[in-house]
Amino acid sequence: MCLACEEQEFFFRAWCADFLARGEMPPGMTAEDLEALGLTLPATTSAGKPAAHAASANANAFTCDSPDQ
Repeated sequence: MCLACEEQEFFFRAWCADFLARGEMPPGMTAEDLEALGLTLPATTSAGKPAAHAASANANAFTCDSPDQ
């Protein structure tokens, strides 16, 4: 994997983690997608409402066309 792909993967995981920290599902993601990334489902408080905190991040669409190295 090239350095740009590794960096994009890192920032995508951080973007997802920000949503999860607020108790929200990242847009377009399913529980299976989160499990594949090694992330857990959104945390909720005892009242069943999302736990609030963390700032949002902007996910950029990036596709690497270089071969695996």
